Amino acid sequence: MNKEQRSKVQIYTIEGCPFCMASLELLHGLGIEHEVIDLSGRMDRREVVSAILPGHHSVPLILIDGKPIGGNSELQSMHAAGKLTEQVFA
Repeated sequence: MNKEQRSKVQIYTIEGCPFCMASLELLHGLGIEHEVIDLSGRMDRREVVSAILPGHHSVPLILIDGKPIGGNSELQSMHAAGKLTEQVFA
């Protein structure tokens, strides 16, 4: 991607999570820089995630500029609609 990234992307993950891996692969493939927050060792990870996005209890949890967009399904849907790179590189 030749455009300059404007948005900060964060992704909460745990080791061995296939949905986390799919999200990370998509971000890598699109050249989107991101911060990984690994919750693998945290017994309270569901509470951590739910505090960020009420009602969401699993990983991955993706944030763009501090705003939670949801998990892998939402990330993939944004990409399919052409909105992911549009938002990140806008």
